[in-house]
Amino acid sequence: MGKIFVTGATGNIGRHVVEQLVNKGEDTVAGSWHASKRTRISDHHEEVPFDFLNENTFDEALIGVDRIFLVRPPQLAKPKRDMVPFLNKVSAMNIKNLVFISLLGVEKNPIAPHKKIEKMIEEFDIPHTFLRPSFFMQNLSTTHRDDIALRDEIAVPVGKATTSFIDTRDIGEAAAICLQDADEHVNNIYTLTGEDAITYETVASTLSRVLGRQITYRDLGFLAFRKEQIALGVKKEFANVMTMLYAITKMGNAKKVTNDLEVLLKRKPTSFRQFVIDHQSKWSPLVELEKKAK
Repeated sequence: MGKIFVTGATGNIGRHVVEQLVNKGEDTVAGSWHASKRTRISDHHEEVPFDFLNENTFDEALIGVDRIFLVRPPQLAKPKRDMVPFLNKVSAMNIKNLVFISLLGVEKNPIAPHKKIEKMIEEFDIPHTFLRPSFFMQNLSTTHRDDIALRDEIAVPVGKATTSFIDTRDIGEAAAICLQDADEHVNNIYTLTGEDAITYETVASTLSRVLGRQITYRDLGFLAFRKEQIALGVKKEFANVMTMLYAITKMGNAKKVTNDLEVLLKRKPTSFRQFVIDHQSKWSPLVELEKKAK
């Protein structure tokens, strides 16, 4: 078998993919836009410069590669312009499997960038596995971290809708399995969710119990949410995307629960409570205040 190339190797999912593959003894190439040259990290891990918008980085990144992990950088919103050059390059190679991180419910959303990329991969006739995960638990320790750490609340416009949150560590492990056992998973689609769907009231109460202080869920309207996010410094484009995603959640499109992840991992998905326990330091008010003071 050849090497495995991981895009988004320092991201929420990619870093776990790299870790899993290296631990399994797979020769892994981590693509990074900030790398200046190819660097050997360990016996099974090297870092290489990579940028979807720079075709000059493709050849070196793909030397000896026969499997690829693909994740779309959030800032690349035009798939035909941003992703086609790379997919065209990959289509000319002898690739055993390309694992793409798509989106829960994308089959019902033809305008989503993820769906457009799925279609492109199929049109290029690239052997693939599509992973369609639900909302990341890590959204609460990144996007909504300040809300929880500094304001003791989670404020999103979803009412009493439920969400089948998933831990990105589990997604990374599932992706690594699909890459290592490429023949078994090629041309399959897996919808990845947590074990159950929970409300944001449950999210707040779980955070409260684990963190030892009261975290409140504040429901609000879509326009109020968007305005509030922009006032907090979120870019308008991202605030629009967040508002759209939460509108979809409120419609009930994030509540789906499957056993695909359990089948792949051969264990139960990480529970939301365990995620909070593992990441509780992320929501420490003192840590956040110290960061802002620097």
